[in-house]
Amino acid sequence: MSLLPAASRAAAGLLLLAAAGCGTSSGPPAGGRPSARLSRDDASFSQALARYSEGLLLETDPGRAAAAQQAFERATRLDPDSRRPTDAVVLKRLQRHQSAEALDELEAYCRKHADDARAHRDLARLAEEYDDYTRAARYYEAAYRLQPDDITLAFARVRALFEDRQDREAVRAMAALHRERPSDSTRDLPGFWALHFVRNEREYDRALPCIELAASFATTDVRRAAFLLFRGGVILAAGRTNEAERAFADVFRSDPASVGAAAGLARLRLARDGAEAVSRAARAAASPQDLPAQLTLASLQLAVTNRAGALPALRRAQDLLRDRRLVPSVPFALLLGSTLDELERDDEAAAVFEAALRDHPDAHEVQNYLAYMWAVDNVRLDEAEKLSERSLRLQPEDGAYLDTLGWIRHRQGRVAEALALLLRALERMPDDPTILDHAGDAMAAADRAPEAIAYWSRSYAIDPSQTAVAEKLRGRGVDPARIPRVTPSETETDDEAGSAGDEE
Repeated sequence: MSLLPAASRAAAGLLLLAAAGCGTSSGPPAGGRPSARLSRDDASFSQALARYSEGLLLETDPGRAAAAQQAFERATRLDPDSRRPTDAVVLKRLQRHQSAEALDELEAYCRKHADDARAHRDLARLAEEYDDYTRAARYYEAAYRLQPDDITLAFARVRALFEDRQDREAVRAMAALHRERPSDSTRDLPGFWALHFVRNEREYDRALPCIELAASFATTDVRRAAFLLFRGGVILAAGRTNEAERAFADVFRSDPASVGAAAGLARLRLARDGAEAVSRAARAAASPQDLPAQLTLASLQLAVTNRAGALPALRRAQDLLRDRRLVPSVPFALLLGSTLDELERDDEAAAVFEAALRDHPDAHEVQNYLAYMWAVDNVRLDEAEKLSERSLRLQPEDGAYLDTLGWIRHRQGRVAEALALLLRALERMPDDPTILDHAGDAMAAADRAPEAIAYWSRSYAIDPSQTAVAEKLRGRGVDPARIPRVTPSETETDDEAGSAGDEE
């Protein structure tokens, strides 16, 4: 529904008609038909022109608006094939907030001029502006039939159908459009609407048919699996646990190595079954050849913070991928590598990440993780620098990636460069406790102690579990216990911009 106030919407309606050339064009109507005036009775045309001119004069006097409208209506009756009088009537009705009557007037013209594509398009746009989505969808469809090369009219019809809550018809329209005009844009359209309903409307049931249509358009198993994973998450968000479990299991049929499906199942089962979910998963993973079972067990172990318990299942999954000559995905490499990193087996973690970069040279997530791991360990800083710079070329505005390069610069003793990068990172992630801690360290290295204390204090206020930050504060004469806590609701976080269900 339009959020414009009535006066603004009337102005918008006037602009829509003006942008279409209504009321000003002296050329033939769209479609190339010769002007009907050539064969029209001269007397009728002269009378219509007189009434139209009279209306133009009357409308200059605000007090004669009704008389002007009557003159334009008489001109329309005398010269029904001309849009000038019709548009004048429409504009006057819009100015008087008679939107329904204005739409009826333009619709009457369209019925008499079934081949005037421009008039049908103008009516559809005006109807949409005034929340008459049923009429908008009907005339977008008519305009598209008259101008089949203008695919934006077909997209606009889908939009109007969804606004009118004719979801089934909208999904059918998207399916027919892709069947008739296959392209990247028609393939992506259902996914766009699915994301709209999930993110903007929180209407999960409306998203599901769009996701299923998008999955049917997928050209690869991996892309199909990504949409099925998205579907499982949406079903779970809708609170349908049993159906979500089946949906996540469906993902494995297209991608048996889906880390996302394993994580979804783990989250669902842990919430439903508690600790028993882990023992059940362990029994299911007794068969070492069951790749989904290994990944699900690993995800459950990680969910209960048992990294040592997750590692054997991840290693078995790694062996199965190798035996089946499948390239480990980026999410799998991150899962295995990060688990090894948390277990302080950094050399093994680095080997996993380096192998992943040979398979996926543009995997910026892996580049950043490995660079940060080396920066934390204060080793291989030159290599870390190159990896970090590569990741930022791919994701130049990522706050976490800026923090990584800033921390590498700090380790290298390049104080001014480090501080500049870390402050840029904070612009994007202002309440990330790790970046605040790093900024405090950089300020301290620059002999700016008061600012260092301020950044460390903010970091500790957000996450008081940071013992290292507490020690830094005590070393500067600040008692961490006296720092007021900041709850998560008071902090700002980056908006998750990634597409739900993306897993390459």
